[in-house]
Amino acid sequence: MVFADDDDARLREFLSTGRRFAEATTVEQTLQLIITAAVDTSPATDLAGVMLLEGPGKITSPATTDHVVNELDEVQAQHDEGPCVESIYDEEIVLVQDMGEHLDRWPTFARRALDLGVHSSLSFQLYSHHKRAGSLNLFSHHAHAFGDEDRILGALFANQAGLALLGAQRAAQLDRAVASRDVIGTAKGILMERFGLDDNEAFQRLVRSSQDTNIKLVDVARWLVSEQGAVDKQHEG
Repeated sequence: MVFADDDDARLREFLSTGRRFAEATTVEQTLQLIITAAVDTSPATDLAGVMLLEGPGKITSPATTDHVVNELDEVQAQHDEGPCVESIYDEEIVLVQDMGEHLDRWPTFARRALDLGVHSSLSFQLYSHHKRAGSLNLFSHHAHAFGDEDRILGALFANQAGLALLGAQRAAQLDRAVASRDVIGTAKGILMERFGLDDNEAFQRLVRSSQDTNIKLVDVARWLVSEQGAVDKQHEG
């Protein structure tokens, strides 16, 4: 296959974008790089953003390329309508070729989009751990802007965004696991010193306390560490 010069340039830009993702230190920075690259690479895309489902009914916008996207996201989150919200909850891909044709479907969002000069959009559902996580959204100032090439590129960037979210969740889980292990270790040390127990005996006492009180083991450990800290402060005083 022979590429035209502009196709070759976009391909090189797409490949270099993947290398830049490694420089990001937070998931927000990674998402920002992804949507910026989408605007630079997708011929029809003028604006882009990511919406995330943080909890029941709670939608946030951690990365956008323009204040217009921020406003459109806010309208969708407040009124629970629009292609980006629909992509999160119902459809893997939502293509809007002309906002003017969707005034009955999304009356508040479509009217605001037209007021802001946004005439078409393309949204991709983001998954993480096989659950709906959000949507990556591309916008154009022109109607009927998005073609097959934009859909392919958008899907690739949505895949990158999903991987970034998955990586962030796994890192957070690892951080919580390390923190839990540390606080349980500290609690065992307190029990060993206080009651002359060995490591296993101290752990079993924590387990029994957790079972007797129906409180998670790590929360029992946190309470014990907190109590010991309070006692230490009294002695210092």
